[in-house]
Amino acid sequence: MVFVTGGTGLVGRHLVDELLREGHKVRALCRPETNREQLTHFLEACGTATTQLEWAEGDMQDGFFLEEVLEGCTRVYHCAALVSFHRKDAEALMRINRDATRMLVNAMLHKGVEELVHVSSVAALGRKPGEPVHEDVPFEDGRDVSQYARSKFAAELEAWRGQEEGLRVLAVNPVIVLGPGDFTRSSSMLFTLVHKGLNWYPTGSNGFVSARDVARATALLATHGCWGERFVLCGVNTSYKALMDAIAQALNVQAPQRPLRSWMMGAAWRLSALYEALTGRRAPISKESVETTNKLHAYASDKLERTLAEKGVAWRYETLQETVEGTVPFVTDALGSARRPLDS
Repeated sequence: MVFVTGGTGLVGRHLVDELLREGHKVRALCRPETNREQLTHFLEACGTATTQLEWAEGDMQDGFFLEEVLEGCTRVYHCAALVSFHRKDAEALMRINRDATRMLVNAMLHKGVEELVHVSSVAALGRKPGEPVHEDVPFEDGRDVSQYARSKFAAELEAWRGQEEGLRVLAVNPVIVLGPGDFTRSSSMLFTLVHKGLNWYPTGSNGFVSARDVARATALLATHGCWGERFVLCGVNTSYKALMDAIAQALNVQAPQRPLRSWMMGAAWRLSALYEALTGRRAPISKESVETTNKLHAYASDKLERTLAEKGVAWRYETLQETVEGTVPFVTDALGSARRPLDS
């Protein structure tokens, strides 16, 4: 039996699917308010049987609950996390990302569950000018570091603390994850925006990886015992324009044509902050969420290929086109036919 946190999330649902396909019995954590049917429907769409899936309903802040649901488990895949770049979520980010990881590690130590696979983020890694981000760049705090990044770094420290106290730990650090998920939030919103006919695109670039590849890589690394290591997971480094063009082509809609300049992004988050101050309602964007989209980011990803090759496993990431085309059917199922189709 393996225990999965965040099983209904973008990465978690693909990981549960991967583990079930491998023949594992999976116990998935969910909160009482979680719509667990999202995972069930996803698994059905993938043709995956759910007879070996069971649910554990509770709160990761409850150490006694965690010890109870870890009974009979041999490995934990920790995917649960809050992704937010809003200043009002600073406390929640630390509570959900750092503190819950601490509780999980402590529960594992108390129950003798020895293997922890921690799904982190490249946000937990540092940056060096002039070179791609890789596994050995140490995190450095600073003015431009988001609270989300701080929380993911702090969570990873808790995971590695578990290693010092006797656990076997490996961490994966994916870049921006793409795939079938909740199309109202996070990276999945890119599909929604293109679907609705957005005519603007950010001028920056970033690393992108399919949720399916994150799940496959995570499961493979654990199966082959790659403990004590972290791995950047990046399928491709490319521009937001190229990604949005690919989404538009797959949806058969007009691609965004107008670049969003830095000054426009600056005006947008300032207006959003003013809107929030005047109305008391949460603004749709923040300074942190928009500034990064006009920057040029690049990531190294060769450690995964080299490590798996040493284990006799040939690895290939999905292409961007494969990822987009695999996601679009879920977009149209969730949002309906595109509103602005190309002329035939």
